[in-house]
Amino acid sequence: MGESTRVLWAAGLSDESIGLLESALGAEFRRGLPEQLTSEDCVLLGSELGRADGAAFVQPFSACVALKRRGHGSVFLVAGPDETDANEIARYCLADGVLTRSGEGFEGLDRLQKSAGPASRAPSRVDALLEKLEADLASDDSGRADIARRIVERSEDSGILEHLTDPETGLFNGPFAGFKLDEEIKRANRFHQPLSVVLLDVGLEAWPEDSSSRMLLMGELAAVFLEGCRDIDVLARFSESVFLFLLPGTGSAGAEAVANRLAAELSERRFDGSVSIDPAFGVVTVPQPGIKDRRKLLALAENCLATARSGSGSDRVTVDTP
Repeated sequence: MGESTRVLWAAGLSDESIGLLESALGAEFRRGLPEQLTSEDCVLLGSELGRADGAAFVQPFSACVALKRRGHGSVFLVAGPDETDANEIARYCLADGVLTRSGEGFEGLDRLQKSAGPASRAPSRVDALLEKLEADLASDDSGRADIARRIVERSEDSGILEHLTDPETGLFNGPFAGFKLDEEIKRANRFHQPLSVVLLDVGLEAWPEDSSSRMLLMGELAAVFLEGCRDIDVLARFSESVFLFLLPGTGSAGAEAVANRLAAELSERRFDGSVSIDPAFGVVTVPQPGIKDRRKLLALAENCLATARSGSGSDRVTVDTP
């Protein structure tokens, strides 16, 4: 690893995989998870976490979120050769990277070897970049602007997207989702393609007071959202309890199906072992007359969400019917 003080941990990995990694890195792994992630720790999380080694976390991405919020070390996900969405999941759950099994070896070891904890960044550069992007978007009538691509092209900091995510869930934050929403509304109106917005209020009256329990809860919520949506969907946290799902190319029927599926999953689960929630959903689809920007669309979605909050059962999903 290039650092004599680095402590390697492995959880949810087979003995064979650990052996291959130890041979490739010339170092030994400790089994399990550290109680507190320090800058010297590097943790590898596999898909069998919580089943193979009795770890306290149900899913590797939930564990990753909780670990990253509790300390400043490195956490990598270990994926099989067929797990094509591993890099996308890693970005959402704050992982430092992905190791992918390839035959008798692993791809991505170079990044693991170079990893030395999070680098310091200047948030002020992000603020200036967002201001520039907002000005660009306001003058862009074509609807073809790709916000994420332009962020990467304009920035010298390859980790800039990390500043556009919610630290507790790893999902996008509200400001970035707003930019993306403007972009997609223009695209939908220009090319007459459906675009649906789903607002979700998780309906949790009291958040866990313990920070670790809160982080684990938020990580598990994000995991459910990721499993229920596509790679092209934009998932964001708008406020403490309200989340936004931006579904390009999805009509109202498809968006309602997504909301109902998530509602069933969220209602049936017990998060962090004991916490239950009572979710409500507001669904709006464009193009439709009178909606040309995100403010009007979100106002309509919030009205639908308010109606859903007052309902029960299947009425907890309210779909706008223009």
